[in-house]
Amino acid sequence: MTINVARLAQEALAHQHAGRIDMALDMFSHVLSHDPQHPQANFSLGIAAYQAGEIGASIEHFKIAAAKAKRHPQIFQLLGLALLNSGDLKAAREALQKAVRLAPENADFLAQLGDIYRLQHRPVMARQYYQRALKLTPENGYGLIGLGQLEVSLGNVSEAVHWFERAVAAGQELPSALLHLAAAQTHDTAPPILSQIENLIMENAQPAKTDQANLHWAAGKIYYDLGDTPHAAEHYRAARHLHYTPFHHDAHEERLAFMKDVFTKEFFETRKDLAHTSSRPLFVFGMPRSGTTLIEQILARHEDVASGGEQTFFRTVQGEFGLMSKPDEALEKRITELGPREGKRLAVRYLKELEAVNKRSPRVTDKMPHNFEMLWLMALLFPNASFVHCVRSPADVCVSLLSHALSPAHNYCQTQESVGRYFQSYDTLMKHWQRVLPLPIYTMSYEALVYDQEAQSRKLLTYAGLSWQDECLEFYKGDAPVTTFSNLQVRRPIYRSSIGRWKRHKTLLTSLFEALGPLAPEELRHEDSLAAAHTASLARPANDPHHNSRTA
Repeated sequence: MTINVARLAQEALAHQHAGRIDMALDMFSHVLSHDPQHPQANFSLGIAAYQAGEIGASIEHFKIAAAKAKRHPQIFQLLGLALLNSGDLKAAREALQKAVRLAPENADFLAQLGDIYRLQHRPVMARQYYQRALKLTPENGYGLIGLGQLEVSLGNVSEAVHWFERAVAAGQELPSALLHLAAAQTHDTAPPILSQIENLIMENAQPAKTDQANLHWAAGKIYYDLGDTPHAAEHYRAARHLHYTPFHHDAHEERLAFMKDVFTKEFFETRKDLAHTSSRPLFVFGMPRSGTTLIEQILARHEDVASGGEQTFFRTVQGEFGLMSKPDEALEKRITELGPREGKRLAVRYLKELEAVNKRSPRVTDKMPHNFEMLWLMALLFPNASFVHCVRSPADVCVSLLSHALSPAHNYCQTQESVGRYFQSYDTLMKHWQRVLPLPIYTMSYEALVYDQEAQSRKLLTYAGLSWQDECLEFYKGDAPVTTFSNLQVRRPIYRSSIGRWKRHKTLLTSLFEALGPLAPEELRHEDSLAAAHTASLARPANDPHHNSRTA
């Protein structure tokens, strides 16, 4: 490294410390053009990318910095958090474990490692790390909120509220604490925290985008509970624009078109030798908010089924193959050259992931919703597995997506138009899989399940090769941790209030209905047809034989 590069890095760091962030980042970019492995430049640019929601770029920068500065715990902490946001829980845990080893007295690191164990359905380990954090710092926000989230995942809502209230009272990680407290309760009257939330928003007291977004999510939830849909929608819209980066729909469509061209019936017919004989996986997938958590809880109440939650294996492999990037000839060559040896290795890798969940249960669920993009590989490797596709009213799914803070990776949820277009793309892809995959996919309708729980549950278990057990009707009594946004809903018996939720927002969803096109609610399309016919009738001259001359 030349002296000029070293001096430039020092000057950039000085600008960063002085708050001149844009100038610092520009200079750090110049540093990397001369020294791509420079640890400080990668670290600073990694932070900037993370804050901008560019998770993939932040991970790459942090990895380079970590390889060069192996004794700096904060690098491993931020790498872990970025990996967590990307959905790679295993790598996130390894990074945060390294941060904890380097700084064992840092309460934030301990609590954040607890978050990873909670998301990996290891509640005992999660509780230990949260408690270690609070022993060091009794008002540590990450520890207090983490314990609250852990109790929610276990169905202990009153205990969760206690921890969230402690975090709010301590003023620690306040936007996050307020959001979790708002989400854990149903509000019949305006709670005191609503004015606190709105004051923080108006004062811009929490300038970070993530914090501002959390405050808007919290306000939206409370206003929705109170029946003030317009105010709720206003806050949800503000939250989404802060929480998500714009979605590049054309690039997404290009990826899906590539998949449809490559993954044909002939592709599967010529690759049957990749199959593993195991029937252990019980795949549950579909759009987020379509009922995947509910279906998993029903299955997991069976004595032969263990709950695996959202396994990240196929998402990781999707990245390894390059299927999340712009498709090209090299990608097609990589896929078409996949042979039996590599296929068997991938299958064994995945089965080891299931063993880590439970070594004894004959079946293990994997309810990663977006596995619908990787059905080609899942079908090749495990043709004897069960494949359950969860479906729900497109309008209800989209309204739910627009009002819940998924990870930043779900940026197709930013606007009504983007989520509607994405749903259409997903629907088209699923129809393609139904045509070409060499195995049956079981379609589980959320609405059918709600209206006829026992009959639909029996059909589901029969498809999965499981005997009937009455416990499956009492899915809400399961003791498996639930870490998705449905963690509160699946702790009570089936209810019907979520069906037709879009109707409450009807006048505010014009852009969504246009983006959904033929998938928009049928009754809405019927209303539009009647309105168009009525308008045409009024436009006809009085002597038109089709004109209705009756008056009101």
